[in-house]
Amino acid sequence: MSDDYYVIHKKVLPDYFEKVIQIKEIISLGTNISDACKQVGLSRSTFYKYKDFVNRPSMKVGKRIILSLKLVDEPGVLSNILNDVAAKNANVLAINQEVPIHNIAFVTLTVSIGNMDISIQNFVSDLKNGKNVIDVLLLAVE
Repeated sequence: MSDDYYVIHKKVLPDYFEKVIQIKEIISLGTNISDACKQVGLSRSTFYKYKDFVNRPSMKVGKRIILSLKLVDEPGVLSNILNDVAAKNANVLAINQEVPIHNIAFVTLTVSIGNMDISIQNFVSDLKNGKNVIDVLLLAVE
């Protein structure tokens, strides 16, 4: 497991983390963010600050994730990443790639993870260990 994640009992965390999760669940049912925040009693700024970092523990936390990748600019590197994603039963929904600078390519992937066989943490860790991968960051989970 990556050093970026911890398993912590909710009793030791501030109550607003649980409220962030409640708001995310309410939003998934179609309520807008402002109304969900009012209903739960949490400011929108606090919700936005933590929404991408607080999730219930699960093998399948969400349906989509957004990843930021920093790759060595060599032929086939992105293709290998896409093959790794497909091998994990995930599906690339969108690819945004910047013009490489100093032999480093910056890529953002939006990935559907609903059918994935492994946890998001293991998925990100596996991608980080790929050949010519400099870094992978999990930007968002939906």
